[in-house]
Amino acid sequence: MKVLAALLAIAAALDLLVWWAAAGASWFIQDKVLKVSVVKDSFGDWTTKEEFVPKFVPGLLDFAAPGAGGLFFVALVLVWLSRKEIFGAAEFGQPH
Repeated sequence: MKVLAALLAIAAALDLLVWWAAAGASWFIQDKVLKVSVVKDSFGDWTTKEEFVPKFVPGLLDFAAPGAGGLFFVALVLVWLSRKEIFGAAEFGQPH
């Protein structure tokens, strides 16, 4: 059971990192992104218009990496707790 929970934690951590990469792969959390569009001004010339629009982009350093690291740590602890079932290791103080 612990091994299944560890595998689910690893899958959730990898899913979090894939979501971060698919959402824009920003280093820090952004709540607005720059949108550049080409518009025709009042004189009939084409110019670029830059504006910030609200959009949540998760950050690696302050969102995705701590979350994924915490899930990997939970998976590591669960694997360590179930090491006897997985590897047949002896408990502390017990002969092999």
